[in-house]
Amino acid sequence: MEFTKEQTNIAKGVAICLMFANHLYAFDDRIINGNSYISIIPSLAVEYQIGQFGNICVSIFLFLSGYGMFSGYLKSGETPLAYSIKKLRSFYFTYWSYFLVFVPIGFLYFQKVTLWHSNQSRYLVDPKIFLENFLGWSATYNGEWWFVRPFVICLIFLFPLYIYLLKKHVFGVLLISLFLYLLSRKIHLDHLSFLGFLYWQISFAIGMICAKTNFFQSHLIRSFDRVGSIGIFISLILCFILRLNINGTKYDFLIAPFFIYFSCRAIGLINSSRLISYLGKYSFPMWLIHSFFCYYYFQDIIYFPKYSVLVFIFLVTTSLLSVLIIEYLYTHILRLTIPMHWNKVK
Repeated sequence: MEFTKEQTNIAKGVAICLMFANHLYAFDDRIINGNSYISIIPSLAVEYQIGQFGNICVSIFLFLSGYGMFSGYLKSGETPLAYSIKKLRSFYFTYWSYFLVFVPIGFLYFQKVTLWHSNQSRYLVDPKIFLENFLGWSATYNGEWWFVRPFVICLIFLFPLYIYLLKKHVFGVLLISLFLYLLSRKIHLDHLSFLGFLYWQISFAIGMICAKTNFFQSHLIRSFDRVGSIGIFISLILCFILRLNINGTKYDFLIAPFFIYFSCRAIGLINSSRLISYLGKYSFPMWLIHSFFCYYYFQDIIYFPKYSVLVFIFLVTTSLLSVLIIEYLYTHILRLTIPMHWNKVK
């Protein structure tokens, strides 16, 4: 299978749907004010199982980031550090764009919202806390933004190092990345702590290695290309069962590449590529804002439809429409304020 831009967006679309399922169904203690959902099969707790599996989205996004950055770097002709800085600038531009829309809403209208399992206000007007959150070094304003810090570290520090090592030998990157990962498990590192990137970086490294070795065009994947539709869906189910039996994220870096392949194939088989690819295109801003809807600001509204599937669809629709409106407004603001620059970009 040729892993094109569309395939990447499909994988991102699958990942953002899994993230939404994870945040809607896997954390009962975050559903407050009497909110709840009605399961499609109450006796099996299907939604909870899907929500638990959904946490694989972290490794999927890191894998795709490593894969995409390596491929983009080869085409750029830039130095690894210069390319990292360019990507970092793009990342923060999007992050700050949505930060400056949603965080002030918390300051103005949601002072009573507290940190999880605490009485402390989530939206304290404090310069130090604001700066830490603005840089992504803290995630008190939005707990699901914990991902910013390990991603930035991978982007600015590990990417140039891994590029240098990949020029020498693929095994060098694998060895160092695996060592850091095993070290994080040995010392029982909290995945959300400052050094949590040691645990998560292996998915980023595997993505770079797979891009370097053309994993999606390897003999192994070509053998999977011959598998029929029934085999594809069985393989997806096996990924699901394997991951749930492992009970945790510790082997997601191994499962994620294969799950990405089988899910992309499955989406094509059910003729949903266009829809899922469209969601994938906006997966980054949808990640940034969705938890304001389902947790911090408008949980009562999101869970209003009651039925689990409708709650999921409502969150996806609300997040996507919000992103499209904000993108539209920012685009027109840029056209009005920087017309010469806008014409050059076009």
